[in-house]
Amino acid sequence: MAKINNRPQQNLKNKINNQIQEHPFTDYWDIFVLKHQHPINIALHILGIFFFYSLLFTTWQMQNFWLLLALPLTQLIGLTGHFLFERSHIDLQDAVFSWRASYCLGKMLIRVITGKYQNDIRQRQEILSNYQLTNTNLK
Repeated sequence: MAKINNRPQQNLKNKINNQIQEHPFTDYWDIFVLKHQHPINIALHILGIFFFYSLLFTTWQMQNFWLLLALPLTQLIGLTGHFLFERSHIDLQDAVFSWRASYCLGKMLIRVITGKYQNDIRQRQEILSNYQLTNTNLK
């Protein structure tokens, strides 16, 4: 369930994109979902996840640890989705490595496989839309 805050978010770590300056979300999963809505961006992130684990498995099987030098390519696959299809804010720490981003990527993979991710997107969009509508009416 989305955690909501009535105060605007100014923290860059919680920035969604340049068009959305304020939002009610305090849980990073909600912010992550809004940063990952475009189907091709989602597909590229899933591809990056599979490439990451395939690379680890291949490294282990072949005992060729030089293959680990290709791990940054897994992040580039996901970043390509942001640059070409979905211009959402990218936190540098999340792009390189963070536990919160790794957790959310894993959760996204499971939610996509189970068919629940599109509902996650719709729910967050509805919450954001209601928040923006309420704030517009208050001004």
